[in-house]
Amino acid sequence: MSSTTKSTFTTAGRTLRGVVHARRTRRITIGLIVALLIIGVLGFFVAPPVIRHVAETQLSQQLDRPVSIRRIALNPYTLRLEADDVHFGEAAANIAKAPGGADSFVDVSRLVVRTSWTSLFRLAPVVDELRIDSPRIRLARYDADHFNFSDLIAKFSKPAPEPSTGPARFSVSNIQLENGRIEFNDRLTNAKHVIDRFALGIPFIATLPSATDIFVTPLLQARIDGSPLVLKGRTKPFATSRESEIALTLDALDVPQMASYAPASLPVAVKSGRLTTALNVRFAFAGDVPTIRIDGTADLADAVVTDRANAPLVAARAVHVKIADMQPLRNVYRFDEITLAGPEVHLARDASGAFNVSKLAPPPPKPEAPRPAEARDKTPPLDLAIHHLSIDAGKLTFDDRLLKQPVQGALTDIAITLDSFSTLAKTPARYTLKTALDKGGALDAAGNVTLSAKTADATLALDALALPPLQPYIANAVAARVVSGTLGAKLPVSVDWSKPDAAVQVGAGDVKLDSLTLVPANVTGAAPIKLASANASISKVDVAARTAALDSVQLRGLSLEATRRKDGSIDLAALAGPHEAAPEQTATRKIQKAQAAGPAWRYQIGEITLADASANFTDETSARPVKLHVAPVSVNVKQLSDDLTKPLAVDGKLTLNGKGELGVTGNVTVSPLKLALHVKGDQVDASAFEPYFGDRLNVAVTSAFLNANGDVSMSGSGKTLAASYQGDVSLTDVRMLDKATSDRFAGWKLLGLTNVKAAYGERGTDVEAARITFANFYGRVLLDAQGKLNLKNVIVSDSGQAQSVTQPAASAPVAASAPQDTAKSGPPVNMRFGQLVLQNGRVTYTDNFIKPNYTANLVAINGTIGAFGTHSTTPAPVDVTAKLAANGPVSIKGQVNPLIEKPALDVTASAHDVELTNLTPYSAKYAGYPITKGKLNVDLHYMLADDRLTANNHLFIDQLTFGDHIDNPSATKLPVRLAVSLLKNSRGEIDVNIPISGSLSNPEFSIGGLVWQAIVNLVQKAVTAPFSLLAHAIGGGGGEELNYVEFDAGSATLGDAAQKKLDTIAKALADKPSIRLDVTGRVDPKVDEPGLRSAWLDAQVKRAKVRDMSDSGDAVDWAAVKVSGDDYDKYLTKVYKSADFKKPRNVIGLTKSVPDADMKAALMQNAPIDDSSLRDLAQKRAQAVKEYFDGKIDSSRIYVVAPKLNADGIDDKGAGSRVELGLK
Repeated sequence: MSSTTKSTFTTAGRTLRGVVHARRTRRITIGLIVALLIIGVLGFFVAPPVIRHVAETQLSQQLDRPVSIRRIALNPYTLRLEADDVHFGEAAANIAKAPGGADSFVDVSRLVVRTSWTSLFRLAPVVDELRIDSPRIRLARYDADHFNFSDLIAKFSKPAPEPSTGPARFSVSNIQLENGRIEFNDRLTNAKHVIDRFALGIPFIATLPSATDIFVTPLLQARIDGSPLVLKGRTKPFATSRESEIALTLDALDVPQMASYAPASLPVAVKSGRLTTALNVRFAFAGDVPTIRIDGTADLADAVVTDRANAPLVAARAVHVKIADMQPLRNVYRFDEITLAGPEVHLARDASGAFNVSKLAPPPPKPEAPRPAEARDKTPPLDLAIHHLSIDAGKLTFDDRLLKQPVQGALTDIAITLDSFSTLAKTPARYTLKTALDKGGALDAAGNVTLSAKTADATLALDALALPPLQPYIANAVAARVVSGTLGAKLPVSVDWSKPDAAVQVGAGDVKLDSLTLVPANVTGAAPIKLASANASISKVDVAARTAALDSVQLRGLSLEATRRKDGSIDLAALAGPHEAAPEQTATRKIQKAQAAGPAWRYQIGEITLADASANFTDETSARPVKLHVAPVSVNVKQLSDDLTKPLAVDGKLTLNGKGELGVTGNVTVSPLKLALHVKGDQVDASAFEPYFGDRLNVAVTSAFLNANGDVSMSGSGKTLAASYQGDVSLTDVRMLDKATSDRFAGWKLLGLTNVKAAYGERGTDVEAARITFANFYGRVLLDAQGKLNLKNVIVSDSGQAQSVTQPAASAPVAASAPQDTAKSGPPVNMRFGQLVLQNGRVTYTDNFIKPNYTANLVAINGTIGAFGTHSTTPAPVDVTAKLAANGPVSIKGQVNPLIEKPALDVTASAHDVELTNLTPYSAKYAGYPITKGKLNVDLHYMLADDRLTANNHLFIDQLTFGDHIDNPSATKLPVRLAVSLLKNSRGEIDVNIPISGSLSNPEFSIGGLVWQAIVNLVQKAVTAPFSLLAHAIGGGGGEELNYVEFDAGSATLGDAAQKKLDTIAKALADKPSIRLDVTGRVDPKVDEPGLRSAWLDAQVKRAKVRDMSDSGDAVDWAAVKVSGDDYDKYLTKVYKSADFKKPRNVIGLTKSVPDADMKAALMQNAPIDDSSLRDLAQKRAQAVKEYFDGKIDSSRIYVVAPKLNADGIDDKGAGSRVELGLK
């Protein structure tokens, strides 16, 4: 019996003894005794069967299960109830679900309930003891949510019809359960579990206050599938503090088995884990404030947790926690030690962006009404302290499926230490972190963190972080695929989040990149971009202040290939932006937008260095792609900052296509644009840029090297752009080939300009050079079969048809040239050149217009041209010499002013000892005769002023000899041999001047055309005016009248004028031994027939006188006889009288006397003159000329040809009574 009951009866006894003496008291006492006897009888004998019957009936109805009780015993005085063999059968519905299963639900060997008499005074049940001996509970699960007791939960969880107005008032003490056993049959998993040796001790469960100060030891002890569980404690349930203490001891408890039967569905699945604890839990009240304090250790071994889809979440080989003081209700969590061995955490993000761990959290509760500030202030701050935390051999795996390309990876060998950590302490906690990435790389970090001050610092050391695994994340910023590369860094970092804008600072350190290889992701077949190494030396970065200071950035071994597409875009430009859309870009854009709202970043980089770089650039915008290989490249830029107005010191060098070097040093200002650079180029391959203009040329520039040493400046942009260059520049080793045949066309060793001063600006362009040197140059000049110079074909025609510049082109019509727009536009160009020097040049001239072809070589071209320019007032002196190969020298001297608005020149040119046999193709084509011998000397004098050209071509040809005639349809039909013979003197020399003139304003003006036309005219004179040509050859004038001599009418006697002409001809022909002379006598019947009749009459008159003189015996000289005027009339009469023709007579029949005039007329009319007389006159005239040349010209060279007996065809103004002379 308990002490409380004893005390109650003692007090009652004393009271009875105090009143026994009273009668009334005695009555009451007797009544009470009788009542007690009746209660005893009823309690001991009547109540048990009634209670048994009622209990079996009511419990069966309430539980829907058969209930039986073998025996019930009741002590009505101590209020002790005992029930033996209490049996709860299984529900019929559950038996039907599992045929053959157990029909028992719960069996209890003995149930003892001892009730306190204080229940009568408190009007609430007060149980002093509740003991359950050997309970046997059989549980079964049929499916995921249905157990054999699910109907009971559903039935008793329904709300009461009339909810209670307050909590039930009761007190149950000394709850004991001994030797219990629970059998669990999991039909869902076909597993069975047993909890045996189950013992439970609960000091009290009460809602009533109690003043008794006793200790009852709490106990929970069991064996779960063989794993012991012990929970011991003690409590003072009725003390003021109501202090309780529990010792929870677990030994390798199988956690998955227990977790699988949690009343609420867990978001995870515990696959394995053994829990061992040695915890002390203290419960107490300080006034109305409850307190729970926990200390001790807890160990978890071989834990594995997955989500419901069996995807891994968390695992650990061992977890050890040593709790120093944990007070959950006061927000105090203090640990002496936390150790995790071999932990593994698996993070996953699905395509929607949700993490696997976020899905485990329950949905957020509905927002509560805001608590009063006073209530919020009472919430104690988090007091979390960890004396030492260590994680060893940890692993964090991640599977990110948000991106188009999933990312899997892991952090391995994670080692973390944390010492002296506290959320409230002002002293910093020290931490270390070490880990490695499964795909390459390691991270070390060490530092301090002070949560109370909201500050942290770290020294980060990142070693060889492999970049290819990060490709899906990089792809959102750069459209490139990372093939290889590692990232390293060693940086001190500090963070201060005590303010709204967290302050992140990076101290002095280094960031490096090694062996980076990128491949453009959106370019098929693109070459990789490589970077051997990159190193950034950081001085300080302040994220909150948006400032960054770097000491240097060094790039080494950059290698890239870029292509400019036909649309003008550059393929590498696509690397600046993402090549595919990604869901997280929305968040990225939000961050970027937020960052953009702040102040602009201010940065300063002390030095940027690029070394050992190379690049291949292909430009497809030209007809033929331009391919440039630039290597090595080195660049150094100093003092780069966000202040673009400050000049940058630049120093760079590069080699183009493996040839030469280009160096640049100086300053560059970005805004406004301004350059001040010194450029030094040494044999830079300029031919690489030929495709930019090569499609407009019929020649290919296969070699060209640029050299420069000067200063370049540039400022402004657009219309305000100003640029200048001062220094030397040259183009060397230039070689141009015919595209069609690959034959050499032109080139030179050196084209150099010294002391160049060039400027470009709004006012125009100025170019000045002290000297231009053109050395070791050569060129091929070709006249094609159409008579066009190849120089005109250097530029592709408008039709776009390619043409050879070194070989004859197929016969084709020559396209008409489009009219050229000569109107000047844009600012003027002013040029000044001090001197042009020609050194050792040669030119090959090939004429394919003639057959066979002709080739001439002009070599050893040397000379100088003095100062000239666009505004020169003084002509430049010219002194140029050359030599025709295997021939004599050529020289050009004089003055020129070629760049003024109207160019001017006054030059003389000479060539000597030119072998004419080399010109046989020309003579065969145009003259029809090959040249077998001869030399040429030529002296030219050209003057150009006011667009008017005046020139004199002095040709001296020695021993020009033609071969046999060649039938050639293109040869002239003119008497070429005659022309040559007429021009050649007795020594075989031809000395002729050919003057020409013309206006440059005439669009058809051509110097060659003028010279050729003069030569053609010279030859034509051999036919039209050979004597004019002859007179020209001897330097005489009036040559157009030497082709005939006039005679008096009817006479064959040469007059003085005729003799003078014949003397001139004789003199000319004496120096032209190869010329033959044809003599043709000619009469004009209208003039010469009257002349012949008059001459016949004169001869008859003279003959009459000679007869008279002969009759007197005098000797007579016919030529000396002269007939005077008086004698003439005398002898005229005799002749008239002796003439035999009908004469007028008088009346007596005698000849009638008539006047002298009538006699003369009658005699002339009857003179014996006929056509034969005219022919004879013509022949006599020819003979007279021939005889005149006797002794002056070899008679074998003179031929008398048939006479002409009329005046037809005479175009000149001379008389028809003549002898015509012809040259052959």
